[in-house]
Amino acid sequence: MSFEDKFMEVQVSMISLALEYVQNQADRIYIYAIADSLYSFNLFYEIKGNIVHKHLVNDYLPKDSHVDISLQTALLKEGVKDVKSMLDVCQEYNREHPTEMWLVYDAQKNSLDSRYSYEGRYDKDEELLPSLEFEKWFEEVKGEKL
Repeated sequence: MSFEDKFMEVQVSMISLALEYVQNQADRIYIYAIADSLYSFNLFYEIKGNIVHKHLVNDYLPKDSHVDISLQTALLKEGVKDVKSMLDVCQEYNREHPTEMWLVYDAQKNSLDSRYSYEGRYDKDEELLPSLEFEKWFEEVKGEKL
């Protein structure tokens, strides 16, 4: 198996995890992952044209298919495991690992759009917080939808 295959496998695992959380009811999934001086994994969804935080998905899902919101913690922990797996793959193949990843999965088209940074911003800037960067991206995407 090549580096690209293994790297893709980790991203597919992240997407599967995110889809499982909403029982495959999202149009798009947005994942923000960090592997810098810290590990972080967070995500939001597009459901029926609405950009939604993970804890509010039930506001946009049919009553009979509501999500157990208490699973959020497990979702994020599993996501961080995937982030660490990505690092392992990069180390195994002696490749530089991305410090930040922005993944956008389109469920309708079954396509993944990804952007990576290798910069290490979190190392250099103590003011930089994953939650704020995540919120910034959330608002950006939400703004594009209006």
